[in-house]
Order: sequence, then C-alpha cells, then structure tokens
Amino acid sequence: MALDPAAFAVLSRLVRRALAVEEGAPEGPVDLAGVAPADLLEAVRRHRVGDLLLPHAVTLGLPGEVERELRAAHAYARPRLVVQALETVRAWRALTDAGIDALVIKGLPLSVVTTGRTDARGAGDVDLFVGPGSVVEAHRVLNEQGWRVPETGPVEPGLWAWRHLLRWGNALTYEGTAADADLHWRLEVTPGTHPGFATFWSRRVEVDLGVGRVPTLAPGDALRHLAAHREGATWLRTLVDLRRLARDPRVLDGPLPALALGYLAVARETVGLPDTVPADVARRLDAVDPRLVERARARQLADVRRDFGGGAGSLRALADNRALSTGRADLAYAAMALVLPVHTALPVRARTAWTGVPAALLRRARALLLGVRARLRPGAPCAEPPGRGA
Repeated sequence: MALDPAAFAVLSRLVRRALAVEEGAPEGPVDLAGVAPADLLEAVRRHRVGDLLLPHAVTLGLPGEVERELRAAHAYARPRLVVQALETVRAWRALTDAGIDALVIKGLPLSVVTTGRTDARGAGDVDLFVGPGSVVEAHRVLNEQGWRVPETGPVEPGLWAWRHLLRWGNALTYEGTAADADLHWRLEVTPGTHPGFATFWSRRVEVDLGVGRVPTLAPGDALRHLAAHREGATWLRTLVDLRRLARDPRVLDGPLPALALGYLAVARETVGLPDTVPADVARRLDAVDPRLVERARARQLADVRRDFGGGAGSLRALADNRALSTGRADLAYAAMALVLPVHTALPVRARTAWTGVPAALLRRARALLLGVRARLRPGAPCAEPPGRGA
C-alpha cells in the first residue's frame, strides 16, 4: 500500500523537528494538518523512525494513540535489542577467534556511532563485513555457530551459484535461532563504489554495545556507505543517520561521489541537514538535479512490495547499480543485476556453469513474467521481492 502523501509530509516535519531538538533547538509542537493517527503510524512504521520520535512525543504534539503505539513497539523491541547485541558480539568473536578480520556495520554499531546509544535505531540483523578472501572460512564459522543459509537459497562452496555469488554479489544472508546475519565482502555490488575491505579496516573505530566492544566503520566511511547505498534515499531512518553523521563536519572532508551528494540533497530536502555542513558541500548540494529528489520522494511513498517486484524492480536495480558505478569495469556488474541477479541463482544446485546458467536464466524468466503479472493485478503477491543477499 502506498503512503498517504499528507501523512508522509507530516512525518518529515516531525523527524526534522526531533532531530533539531537533538541538536539543541527550542522544543515545540508540529502541526499535524489533520492527518489521521492510523495514517501517521503507518508512515512511522514504514520509515522506521519510531525510536527517534518517541522521546519527543509530548513536545512534538503526537496524538496519544500514536504515542501509546510507539511506546508499546519500543517495549516489545527492547529484549530483541539485547539479543541482537549478544548475537552481534558472539558472531564477531567467532570470526575473530578463527583469525578473520571482521567489521560489524550498520545496526547497533551505527546507532552507537550516531547517538551513543544502542536503542536509537531499533532492532535488526547482524551485519558482518570481511575481505573477499575470508568469505569461505567465514561461511564455515557461521555455520558452526548455528547460522544457516535459508532453504530457499542453500548455496555452498563447490556449487556454481557460490562462484556466481562471490563474483557478482556482495552479501549473503543467514538465518539464526536468535538473530539473522548478513555476511558482506563488498559494501555494494559494484566494486568501484567503495575502497576494499583493507582500507575500511585500517580506519576502523571500536564501539561498546554494552555486552562487548566491536570494530565498525569510521564515521566518515559510514556516511559514504549510507550515502551511496542503493536504498539510501528510500527510508527516512537512513536519512536520519546521514543527518546525525553530518553533525561532525569532519566526516564530509574529502571527495563525495555524485550519488552521495544526491542522497545528501534528498536528506536536506526531507529531514534537513545540520548547520555544521561546510559551505562548499552545501553549494554542491545546491547543484544536484532536483529530479533526483523527486524520484526519491516517489520511492518514499511507493508501495514498496510492488516497487521491488518483477521487471520494474529489475530495471530499477540496473539504474541503481549504474548510478553507483565509477567506471567501465563496473558496467558488467550493473548489467548482471538485470540479466542474472544473485538471488535468482542461489537455489540452483548445479556444480558447473554449463548446467547452472540455463537453470538460473529459466528461473529468472519465470520470475520476471510472474512479477509483471503481479503488477498488473493489484493485491497479487510480488514474485521477486528484494533479496538481502543480492
């Protein structure tokens, strides 16, 4: 279901105001413009900003119904946050004990980097980042610790799909009994978007999750990661992260890719940016094509489930990966995201490309056909939801 534009506009004002209060601005209510509490709650849930708004519910003037729902959701998530912290430390220590250098990215470490707290972004998965040469060993360690690739894509070393994954993909999802985990060996599908793992490892910082310390991306690297992520402008929570990171002008030192500037421009338009943004960066944001902001707004309001499905979702993946490309070498990765994306290949059990590629292409064709049919029939399930391992 697409969001009510009026509810999204109110939510944007609420988020902008809550962030300004964090930065020391005077408190004050926000005009809710007659938006129904149910529509506002749907927007809050979709954009994952309940943990930002809840501490300021009274001063923002949130309706009692909305505040009660946010408080209940926060209480429900509190035990999950503790479990996620424990599982994060357990996974990282298992990799470290096996001699694997690993960073923990996004999730709880990012919450600590941006706010000093683990409960500022809500619960989620455990995201681990290793060098490409460590993936096979990391896969073995995670399996030993109880994390398994879902049955819908039981890829493993020795299969054609595994080689396809390592070459053309950037992450693999594992299901756990207490928390799921994503293993990354690149931050994006296109290798030229970011430096290699060794560069991030050399600039790492440590954060305390309350149950142990883990290494994560330095603030400047975290900002560039989020600001060049294919879904970076889709969720307000990510734009909130960008604003919080940008409070330290040092994180904006150095080159900023065109797409990163674009997403920062979206953040400025939607949730605002702090006054500490350097003047030269602000001037570059002024020059961003306003159509990028308009396209981001369309995604922020769209029926996400249908938006990702079928042919339209595939073309969007091609456009996103092309936008992240930094040279000709990345074009093949952008094209592969359209022709034979990793999540299509994962369930194929063939050991050679001779049998694996035709089977994967057949699955791809069927998925595209079903996806197109689903888009033509409102309410029908999407055939090809976004794969986290893609």
